[in-house]
Amino acid sequence: MDRSAVNVPTDPQLKENDINRKLQLYGIYSAFRNGKIPSNKQIDVALNSLLASEALSSPTDKLSPEGQALIKGVREVIENAKRVILVKNQDGLMQEFVWDLEHSGDRSAQETSESPFNREALKEDRSQAVEGLRTLGTLLITNGQFRKLLRDAMILMRDMASDVAQRAAGQIRPSQEEMAGIDEPAERNVWHDKPDFSKDKLASQFISQAGEMKVQAKRTAQEAAETADQAARPDGPQSGVDVASGATAGTQVARERVSENVPEEAKSQSREFTEKTRNFLREKMPQERRDQTIWRLKRTVVEIQGHSEYQQAIETLLSLVEIYSGHGKDASQQGATIIKGLLEEHKDSIGRLRTILERFANSTSMGDLLDYIRDFYHAADEDPRLKDWFRSVNTFIRKCLREQGYVLEDSANDQWNSLYDEGQFLLRDRYRDNTNLVVDEIKFLAEQFDQDPLNKAFSNSLQKLFHDLGYDANGKMVFKKHLRKDVTDIILPIIFEKIRYVPLPRIEVSDPMADVVVENLVIESDNLLPNAIEFSTDNYWRWGRKKITNKHTNKLMISATGIQTDWKDVSYYIKKKSGFPSITDTGVMDILMHGEGFSFQISGSIIESPDRLFKPDKVKVDVKNLDIKLKKSKHKFLFTIFKPLLFSVVRTAVEKVLEKKISESFTKADQFAYNVHKEARRSWEASRDDQDQTHNLYSYYVDALRKQIMELREKAAETEAVKKRDTKVKLAVTAADSLFKDIKLPGGISSKATEYEELATKGDRWESPVFSIGEASQSTDYPRLAPITRKTRKSLGDTNGQFNQLEGKRAIGGTRVGGRPPVVPEVNLGV
Repeated sequence: MDRSAVNVPTDPQLKENDINRKLQLYGIYSAFRNGKIPSNKQIDVALNSLLASEALSSPTDKLSPEGQALIKGVREVIENAKRVILVKNQDGLMQEFVWDLEHSGDRSAQETSESPFNREALKEDRSQAVEGLRTLGTLLITNGQFRKLLRDAMILMRDMASDVAQRAAGQIRPSQEEMAGIDEPAERNVWHDKPDFSKDKLASQFISQAGEMKVQAKRTAQEAAETADQAARPDGPQSGVDVASGATAGTQVARERVSENVPEEAKSQSREFTEKTRNFLREKMPQERRDQTIWRLKRTVVEIQGHSEYQQAIETLLSLVEIYSGHGKDASQQGATIIKGLLEEHKDSIGRLRTILERFANSTSMGDLLDYIRDFYHAADEDPRLKDWFRSVNTFIRKCLREQGYVLEDSANDQWNSLYDEGQFLLRDRYRDNTNLVVDEIKFLAEQFDQDPLNKAFSNSLQKLFHDLGYDANGKMVFKKHLRKDVTDIILPIIFEKIRYVPLPRIEVSDPMADVVVENLVIESDNLLPNAIEFSTDNYWRWGRKKITNKHTNKLMISATGIQTDWKDVSYYIKKKSGFPSITDTGVMDILMHGEGFSFQISGSIIESPDRLFKPDKVKVDVKNLDIKLKKSKHKFLFTIFKPLLFSVVRTAVEKVLEKKISESFTKADQFAYNVHKEARRSWEASRDDQDQTHNLYSYYVDALRKQIMELREKAAETEAVKKRDTKVKLAVTAADSLFKDIKLPGGISSKATEYEELATKGDRWESPVFSIGEASQSTDYPRLAPITRKTRKSLGDTNGQFNQLEGKRAIGGTRVGGRPPVVPEVNLGV
């Protein structure tokens, strides 16, 4: 390589186009944030451009056959997703529906002076309801009885999972002590601290779980796959039921309802699997354990009811329900309820949602389902016995929630059994026909979703893609090392290469000494990455006897070289406000650091110290081949004269400063790592005798890391609050974020970002021109949308109220409510 050149010299035209694409992505992000949505045409062109890209249209021959199949599978998924969107979303119904939902509050509410409701009152009541639910949730998760129930449920699930994967049972099966304690209630009135559901905590838990899975994956994946494969075969072992059998049973039952021509052998096998699953669950959850679980849940409710916060929260929620339900009844008689007003306000949105669902259901109308529901509602609304039952249920629920200890009384059980029997009679006997009609129609619509050609093609392509990722030709789970090599050695490097130019925000610094603005800094990935990274270790160990002491040292060295820059047309502004000389300058310069460029070497050793783990012994920084060329400046002549002196002095000073900063950073990082290590060991030692703690040592390090990060943030915030700083530093993406809004630098990236941000706000309603990305042509070969029609169906159950085309629909007690409309032949999708 030419030592006077960088790895990849900047291509001005390529750089300009690449920066514009990335700034357009920022504009797209801004448009989504403003509630804008791409149109079908924009989605079509973008997906076609993606399909026409070199990575998907003509992948490299270096890929293995598995890699080629993966690329082909991705193409099929994108193609089918595009066809689903273009066909099912004709006229932009989805965009209109989303826009209506997001901007429903902008429309004026239909309020009258007689109405006891207004939009502000609704908002306030909603806030009270959310606060009440939050209070109840906090009391629930801090209750010891409820936590014990959750732990026992996890233990039982581990026991069930160990029966599923017999060969891996030793790793997940709970101990005898844990199994013996799952039916034991917790101590009464024990409360715990509220869990931390912050973003950092959830992220640390995710990392912890991911780490545990990585540790065990290689050891158990193959065994679990073989076990699952054996369990899925009809001639496999019949002792116990595994997850694969349960999943197979559920899937087979669903398929039987869809097709009439399923072989009797398959039906028999499905019934066998289902029965085995039921027996397995009965064995793991006998009646005694179920009764004990119900009693413990009641005990949890009683303990929570003893809190004053509970009474306040439950009274707030019950009063809101009573107010709205009461006003709703009165207002419904006058034709001006708040529910009716909201439904009227969202009438168009509801109609669009119905049309979208009908299109995805193989163009099947939901009219029959809505008719059945409407008939059911009108018939039930005139039944005084059903109204009395609902009132009794309402009274019973309120009594259980308000009166502490009532749920444990025998009268509560008697009342529940009475309500249950009455409900069974009403819904399973008197309204059985209507219930079956509604359920059967829902099943029929679900079948139409599955039978829709576009839905089926998209689903099959997704299944094939996931199958290609982790299964072989025989359907057996395998680890595809060739595919992993394709991803890490070919696909990811190509993606990183396509990233290439990354624009940085405008950098602004203001303090009493000077104001500085730097813009148009663009990172080039191939130049920024080091050309060489070296790492070495040197271990020395001595064991001595008598007067000779033991000794152990471990030295480490890490170095990187070849970090380069080729920054063209960097704009700057500087105003020196104090000291000599007082100057102001605005200009453009090129910064080139080629050849060996920036390099560093860090040598250190691991030491035995009560407060440290690693000591940096030597830090060396070299800055070579640095060149700055001023293209535009008010003081260009002065810079040319003093350039050699500045470079010789400034370069040495920069190297010393960087060495000091790197050394200080490593010292701070070492202190941080030691604190994490000490905290993790302390937590682990403290929880070794606690049976409730089941985390491994890795999870304690993750928790300790999170804790140390939070402490650092708190210290930084306290330091900022105490120390008055006159220096302001700002990274401005757009002109609106800038400290110096009046300073416009030539070719500024922030100016272009501002243009794309403004472009994101243009367009009528949900439309925006910023989504127009890609240069491919529109699709013309997608199917036409079939008209939405009411389709015939055969009954899915043998009931007196099942549908008969000649007799029509039945209402309560089998009363005919009118014949079905003439049947329209089903219209299939055609090109």
